Amino acid sequence: MSLLFDNTSLELGGNTILRDIRLELASGEQAALIGPSGAGKTSLLLLAATRYRPSSGSLSVLGDNPWHLSARWLRRLRSRIGMVYQSPPLPARQRVIHAVAAGRLGQSGTLAALRRLLWPDDGAAIQDCLQRVDLADKLWQRCDQLSGGQRQRVGIARVLYQQAQLLLADEPVSALDPRLAEDTIRLLLAEASASEASLLVSLHSVELALAYFPRIIGVRDGQIMFDLPREQVHPGVVSALYADERLAESVAQPAHAAISQGLRC
Repeated sequence: MSLLFDNTSLELGGNTILRDIRLELASGEQAALIGPSGAGKTSLLLLAATRYRPSSGSLSVLGDNPWHLSARWLRRLRSRIGMVYQSPPLPARQRVIHAVAAGRLGQSGTLAALRRLLWPDDGAAIQDCLQRVDLADKLWQRCDQLSGGQRQRVGIARVLYQQAQLLLADEPVSALDPRLAEDTIRLLLAEASASEASLLVSLHSVELALAYFPRIIGVRDGQIMFDLPREQVHPGVVSALYADERLAESVAQPAHAAISQGLRC
């Protein structure tokens, strides 16, 4: 099991951001999160990435409870989690080759990691990852000289180079044109399949989610409203998720039963 949220809640600044999340993601499984802005999708991914600590309930990531680990073992766990951010945290003056090399920082000791970051010794592998996101010519470019879409693709190249066991992506194609967006989603899916990694992606585009992911998880107001195979995500389910109406009034009986089952698991 890659991820297990068991009645997990998150409070930040006195506000409840996520409430009673129950979610399982099996090893090698691929799923998409959809929902309106402010629904809690980013926070759910940051919990999975161990960037936030649950306020209540429990969380298991790649078989471990992150908050029962020592600092050393938590660092090792995080090295197995690849996170693609909507706005990648790339230092402005950093070169692209070093930004991608940072993907493996947690996989060796501190001194070895710093040496590899400053003087990457596997430039061919880094170049290959950049080639896969159409940025092979940007190897020595500074990050502050890139467009928003290019920075987003550098963040994806870093995760490809990391070779993580759990891939998390928060709106990874928001700054890309439609062709690049589809290419990038296919690339993430292919990478996850090739490495038998689990993949959980939040997407603004419901169409992309339905086109490429076998499992769709709807999030609204900090709660999971449904967790369904894409064949059962009909227009009524989507409309209810994005509108101020009760799901039970617009979900057909088979889908409603699946929703109830998903919320109990």
